[in-house]
Amino acid sequence: MSISGQFRPVPPPFIDAPPVGDLLSQGLELVEDLTHKLQKLDSLMLAGKPNEISEAAASVEIALNDAAPAFAEIAEAMGRLGASDLASAAAQLRHIEQADAAGLADALRGALTRFAKRSVNASRRAQQLNRGLSAALRSLQALGVQESGRLIAEA
Repeated sequence: MSISGQFRPVPPPFIDAPPVGDLLSQGLELVEDLTHKLQKLDSLMLAGKPNEISEAAASVEIALNDAAPAFAEIAEAMGRLGASDLASAAAQLRHIEQADAAGLADALRGALTRFAKRSVNASRRAQQLNRGLSAALRSLQALGVQESGRLIAEA
């Protein structure tokens, strides 16, 4: 008496999850979009266009909020791989012979590194801009430049 065929395979709990390569590709696209928006914001801060700066900053914030669920899925996929970061995820993907997904993990890691550096630079520029505006506001206050009890250069 044979028992083959009496058991059905039990799928792993993440069988309905999108393939890791698709998630990494989506993450890479999101980071590239965020980088582009951050670059635009940084350029506007250099040009000193306050209205455009505000709009660009809001655009970056919205894009970051919109990207959060995708990055949560990527983190979950890394957890399923037993990886704590993208470098170890790439190594694990190479180990299970998913070279394309491993390349995407490496590309995403590089893109996130570049985004982080640009983000730090933009943050520094924003702080410098804020200090400059604050100094100008204090100068205006010292001169007594007011309109209807409010400063003309209200920040």
